[in-house]
Amino acid sequence: MSNQEEITQYNILQSIENGEQISQRQLSLQLGINVASINFALKKLTKRGLVKMLGVNPRRIRYILTPKGIAEKTQLAYKFFDRNFHFYKAVRKNVENKIDSISFQDKDSVAIYGVTDLMEMAYLVIQDKEIDLVAIVDNEKKIRIFGYQVVGIEEIHKHSPRFLLITKELDVHLAKLIPDSVEIVDIRI
Repeated sequence: MSNQEEITQYNILQSIENGEQISQRQLSLQLGINVASINFALKKLTKRGLVKMLGVNPRRIRYILTPKGIAEKTQLAYKFFDRNFHFYKAVRKNVENKIDSISFQDKDSVAIYGVTDLMEMAYLVIQDKEIDLVAIVDNEKKIRIFGYQVVGIEEIHKHSPRFLLITKELDVHLAKLIPDSVEIVDIRI
């Protein structure tokens, strides 16, 4: 079974488990898959004994998970978690290696540019290494994250970082606003 088929199967099983009475059309809309594919997948799941159809009127058919279906859904969730955890560890190692390659000296500070998933990972690595994070910078998102108010690139000079870790594309015009004293380090993967 392909990865996409597993994801579709898991999503259908999850929706059936969560929904009181869900139609093929509702599943189609919810999962963004055409009704014919939902019908085919449900027939396959029924044949494998993972889903049971109740009712005879096609407009009122109800789907329920069997104990075997619940076990299969749990197994699929574990597979996804295991795959994603390995991916997470590989990406984190890559980020760690890039940060380790920076020649930090006493009292050096960093800022991170880009509110992204990669920024979150860089934040965790920085915390583990006890590096002084002075700002999170992004010109698109003005939010509060990890206790920091995200600031625009034009405000970076107020925080005086020695390094700016880049986690998303930095516009050329914005790059001109970075003081010469700040070394840019691209940690994107």
